[in-house]
Amino acid sequence: MKEKVFIEYDVAEGAVIRMIGLIERRGFRVARIAMAEQPCGRRGTLALEIVAYDEGRDVEILALQLGRLPGVNRISHEAAIAPGAFFQVAGNQEQAA
Repeated sequence: MKEKVFIEYDVAEGAVIRMIGLIERRGFRVARIAMAEQPCGRRGTLALEIVAYDEGRDVEILALQLGRLPGVNRISHEAAIAPGAFFQVAGNQEQAA
């Protein structure tokens, strides 16, 4: 099942690669990704649609692990109900095709 994960983080060198790397190493594949930086330039938002490689993977545990990374401020997730759903990142809408 596809899940949507939303991460608010402090913009820093290597921050995005740490988050994506953790997701991949924990047995999830990134199907879609959208990013936005806040106007202050110090915070960003990452919206991902992820798919578990097998049924034994739990997005709740992944969210806890992501929350332990330095600079991660907030994590939320929800089931991606329908293909072609919209991501909304920092006031912008981008269609996930």
